[in-house]
Amino acid sequence: MGNQLTSNPLRMEAAGDVWINTNKRVRLIQWVDDNGDLTHPSVLTIVINGVSLTTSIQPLAAELAFGAVAWEMGPFNPGVSISNFVISAMDQGHLHIWLQ
Repeated sequence: MGNQLTSNPLRMEAAGDVWINTNKRVRLIQWVDDNGDLTHPSVLTIVINGVSLTTSIQPLAAELAFGAVAWEMGPFNPGVSISNFVISAMDQGHLHIWLQ
């Protein structure tokens, strides 16, 4: 299906630039287990306005269910201003970015 950059939420399936030098207000970011296959040590690294954030799936007694949110940042009200957003690593899953 590929990255969807015209919907809300934006839906990212692969690492890369989401937007650069364009100010957007973000309400919520979610790393979603789209196929029920996120397992340890799946990794997500995002760079927001030059700050790198890395999260990984920790060993669990049970695997995440299909469609489960593995990691979340927000919700923010009002939305937080982000002018540069890059996914530098995403092993599996989708990143959903909810805009204001």
